[in-house]
Amino acid sequence: MLHRSPRLAWTCLFLTALTTFAQAQGPAARPPLVTDRPDFTESSDVIPRRWLQFESGVTVEWDGRDPLRTRSVSAPAALFRLGLGFRTELRIGAEGYVIERRETERTAGYSDVELGAKVWLLQEGRNAFDLSLIPIVSFPAGDAGLSSDGVDPTLKVTWGRGLPAGFWVGGNLNFAWLTEGGSHFSQQALSLSVNRDIGRGWNGYLEVYGFSRMTRTTGAGITVNGGVSRQFAGRAQIDVEAGHGLTEDAPDWFVGAGFALLLPSWKQ
Repeated sequence: MLHRSPRLAWTCLFLTALTTFAQAQGPAARPPLVTDRPDFTESSDVIPRRWLQFESGVTVEWDGRDPLRTRSVSAPAALFRLGLGFRTELRIGAEGYVIERRETERTAGYSDVELGAKVWLLQEGRNAFDLSLIPIVSFPAGDAGLSSDGVDPTLKVTWGRGLPAGFWVGGNLNFAWLTEGGSHFSQQALSLSVNRDIGRGWNGYLEVYGFSRMTRTTGAGITVNGGVSRQFAGRAQIDVEAGHGLTEDAPDWFVGAGFALLLPSWKQ
């Protein structure tokens, strides 16, 4: 088993963000703010070179009925995205501090940390749609009971296309190799999201997504959700979302809220 130091991992994550933010200086030609939250579906857009995007939020989830109801809260669900050029970005993310309650049991601590990238393969302006790949590796930096205790790779294939009347449609196809009980199992996920500009900086979306199985021993989980977001001067965004599980093994309900910031990472 790998030796874990969750506080050290989270300290490094925080210092990375703080250093990059401190380097931001001077005006720059601002790219559009396109986030990977709040919906499950990741966008195909990549952060431009020398720009940093920080996305964060809190999620509350509950499943089942009393006395067996499970409740969980996770925050700050941080994702740092740094543009590297050549249609590529670096990504560092984690759920953050997680609290889970079931009956009289309570588990609390830090989640595992993910390191990944996004590579933009096709651009809608030249092709029929956008297409990107997101390779991710999750490292066991979390606390006991919240970490998988394994190194878990995931590959996400993302696509998107603009439609008339301000609509946009996109989706993801994910392939994950996850650790549970000391051994790996495969999990696939599929999503479809439709969103629309609803005016005055507001955007709304509806989405359905599902997992081939939620854990090694449970069945498929399918969820429908929706939400709205609001941008400010193309540099900041706030959002809210809510979702409902359609299958027995998906969480019954969840709600969330968050924000995103786009900043130049160093002098242009």
